[in-house]
Amino acid sequence: MRTIQYPDDLESKFRFCTVASLRCQQLQKGARQRITSRSRKYTTVAQEEVLAGMIRPMTDDEIAEETLRIQELPPEPIAEPLPPII
Repeated sequence: MRTIQYPDDLESKFRFCTVASLRCQQLQKGARQRITSRSRKYTTVAQEEVLAGMIRPMTDDEIAEETLRIQELPPEPIAEPLPPII
C-alpha cells in the first residue's frame, strides 16, 4: 500500500477526503477531468486532481453550499430510452 503525501494547504486527511469526494461527485455528474489519468475510476481521478493541486480547497461554508447544490441536480440519463417493441 502506498503512502500519500497530502498537499500543504490541506490541514488534515479529513479535508483531503472531503475535497476529493466532492470532486468525485462533480466528475460523476459529467464534469471534465483536469488531468490525464491512467485510471478510469472517478474516485482515483478526483484524488489525483487534489494531490496535483488542480482543485482549490474550500471553506466549510463553501463545502456545505456545494453539497446542497449537487444534491439538487437531477440525475442524468445513462442512455436514450429504447423504442417500443411492436
